[in-house]
Amino acid sequence: MIGELTGVGNTAKVYEWRKNEVVKVFYDHESAKHEARNAEIISGLELRTPQYNGLIEIEGQLGIIYEKITGPTMLKQMDSSCDCLSNNARLMARLQFQMNTLDASALQPLQARLTYHIQGIQEFPELQKHSILDTMNLLQNDSFLCHYDFHPDNIIMSPGGPVIIDWLNALAGCPEADVTRTSMMLASSSLPPEVPGWLNDREARDYFHKEYLSEYLALSGLDSKVLEQWMVPTLAARIHEMQGLYREEIVDQLRVRLANDARPNKLDVLDV
Repeated sequence: MIGELTGVGNTAKVYEWRKNEVVKVFYDHESAKHEARNAEIISGLELRTPQYNGLIEIEGQLGIIYEKITGPTMLKQMDSSCDCLSNNARLMARLQFQMNTLDASALQPLQARLTYHIQGIQEFPELQKHSILDTMNLLQNDSFLCHYDFHPDNIIMSPGGPVIIDWLNALAGCPEADVTRTSMMLASSSLPPEVPGWLNDREARDYFHKEYLSEYLALSGLDSKVLEQWMVPTLAARIHEMQGLYREEIVDQLRVRLANDARPNKLDVLDV
């Protein structure tokens, strides 16, 4: 018997289920089946995630049964103090770095997913979309685990330690792409409804973002220039997810980056 509603997201609602379980009931069957497949694959990896206990049908909708994890999300338990923001940002970076070292070749390839989404956007002509895809295809292509929706509200701070949730977008790709996606979300001006007060402080958000990137780059040895290279295809693929003003924000950011990329280098001009 389905129990009390405990959470509402963009793709599903979460309810109490049997003892120590919850059921995530999806708005559409395709998303439910996709996340179930991802969850089954990820359950076999060395990673702290809710245990996947099967896919069921409830009154015509599909739901995934998960282990119940208690505790607030990282987002909800933070405040705006520098120590709190820094400690959590660096913890988030460490969790992502650990995750990005795991082989996930059984998942959908990240570049294939991004290609599909970029081809479908309407705001840019075909020639420009081909140029974006050509740029992406020159970048590193790996099969490491990428959450691809990794942010503080997808980390539950349980009594037993942090637990990563929401694996609908999980992909096999290179860590640089996953970090760029997280960086893009942290830098965005769009905020989810009913956010904690500290998120309304732009300086606090920017500080969290800076501390997160600093820790991840230190752990991984990645060059921040590589993240910049990934930002164009990351923004382009993001467009299909957004609506209204938030979509316009992403489109405008992408147009600015494409225009900057098209400008001739000053040294090149002088050499002519």
